Amino acid sequence: MAKEGSRDQILIDSGRLSKNIDDPDLSILDMRSPMEYSMGHLPKAQLIPYERIVDFSPGRSYLDVTSQSQIESLLSDKGVSSNSRVVVYGDKGGASAARLFWTLELYGVNVSMLDISFSAWRGLGLSLTREVPTLKKTEFRSSSRPKDFRATSDYVASRLENQDTMLIDTRSAEEFNGLIPSGQRSGRIPGSLNIPWDSGLGSEGKIFREPADLESLFKGRGLTADKEIICYCQVGERASHTFLALRLAGFPKVKIYDRSFSEWGSKLDLPVET
Repeated sequence: MAKEGSRDQILIDSGRLSKNIDDPDLSILDMRSPMEYSMGHLPKAQLIPYERIVDFSPGRSYLDVTSQSQIESLLSDKGVSSNSRVVVYGDKGGASAARLFWTLELYGVNVSMLDISFSAWRGLGLSLTREVPTLKKTEFRSSSRPKDFRATSDYVASRLENQDTMLIDTRSAEEFNGLIPSGQRSGRIPGSLNIPWDSGLGSEGKIFREPADLESLFKGRGLTADKEIICYCQVGERASHTFLALRLAGFPKVKIYDRSFSEWGSKLDLPVET
């Protein structure tokens, strides 16, 4: 069994996936746009509409994670069973796919992420198709309660002065410093450390740098494995990539404030610094 948070638990190697792609217990989910999907995708891959993993209501500034029952309905529609191992993939750095990974793992789904982008998979000459798979609908049910991977604004506010918690803003330096408009207010949550999400990107289409490199990156910024780490960005997508990068690097106490600065900046009773 793979170690909790290990590379083998979080990522699946492209060569391994290619060899086992016909495994009947393997479900593959594509987190790109409908147009990109229609132009070619991995065999068996099902397109996941972004709006089915978030809950957005008019008049609300942030994206909320969708409910467990909605995720169970989505996976049932995509033919995923309780015995399935789910593999997610995307492109352009994989932030959207990381958001899907976080959402599925939050609700106890057995999920891995392809270690390279779709573009890199195509560049390697691995199997592609335009055929949309027809799968029998299932009755997927998660066997576990939601994991403790999510932080609310109240929880973050309660930890601002806590020395055992570190806040990581995964947005750009310009957003972090309030130089780019970020909704109702610009700036950052007080006490945050800026580690842009793309600093964890690998080379040659790899979604992440090697674990040892990630460990050096994060420890070099003062992070330690004994601390609770809460990642945020603007809407929770970039933070999802860093959430996984931290776990790959051996940091076990990681959460995402998924409503992120879209919510925080709109709550005028919460502090902001620039």
